[in-house]
Amino acid sequence: MKVSTSQMFERATTQMVSQQSKVSDMQAQLASGKQMVRPSDNPEQGALIQRLTTALNRQDVYAGNLETVSARMGSEESALTSSENIMQRIREIAVQGNSETLSGDDRIILAKEVSALRNELVSLSNTRDVSGNYVFAGSMTNTRPFAENGVGEIAYQGDQTQVMVDVSDQRQLVLNRPGNEAFTSVIRETDGISERVNFFAVIDDFTAALKANDSAGLQVSLAEVSDLTQNLALAIADVGSRLGVVDSQADILADTRLRYQSLLSGAEDLDYASAITQLTSEIMSLEAGQSSFAKISQLSLFDYIR
Repeated sequence: MKVSTSQMFERATTQMVSQQSKVSDMQAQLASGKQMVRPSDNPEQGALIQRLTTALNRQDVYAGNLETVSARMGSEESALTSSENIMQRIREIAVQGNSETLSGDDRIILAKEVSALRNELVSLSNTRDVSGNYVFAGSMTNTRPFAENGVGEIAYQGDQTQVMVDVSDQRQLVLNRPGNEAFTSVIRETDGISERVNFFAVIDDFTAALKANDSAGLQVSLAEVSDLTQNLALAIADVGSRLGVVDSQADILADTRLRYQSLLSGAEDLDYASAITQLTSEIMSLEAGQSSFAKISQLSLFDYIR
């Protein structure tokens, strides 16, 4: 088969253009630091990178959710701790108020302190988080959870709904907390009849017993105030255990994120040492081809005759 001069030039040109394209692609890889400049370079690997990137981004979303839960629980823990400290003081007053050495006037003075402490507790029960949402309102985060009802009593206005937040592909944590589970009620027995008395009604009844110098009422109040104080301590323990779960999950997320980053790096990042070596080889091949073509293209039939 005869090979014409034009065919020789066309084949040589095609080979050099192909070689130049390889060099250009490798230079683009080195500039970007990625194995693939375009998804079309390796569709299968591109799909793997996309899946790993999506999974890694999902871990970032989970980490953000976890930070939200942690901040919310931090607000809850702070409010409950302060409330428990106040209740400890109210319990001390209840013990003191039951002393037979106190006069009616002394108990009225104590009643004024209890009334002031009760107002502080109302404020703490209506604590807001950093986003301005009420912590103890259940899912009704824009509704003041503890407010006066139609008869002038402080009553719970929130709901019992718990909002679950995804913190991993398989796990959810509770974001909110109903206020009546933290500021609990008590069961009061009166003449064989049981009735549920809410948190602030117990304190109001205690204040009324102090003002009325009611010894029997003060004894009941001491027991009920002790129960409220104990329940707040249990609520603090509960939020502490939940914060422990948050910390544990944060460690798990960090490990998972690191694993995905490692997998993504292996699939996406360029091995610079190997790439530079290969680029050098391709450039040398290109230069050799160009040099050979330059010499061959200058030959004529007379060169062969000589």
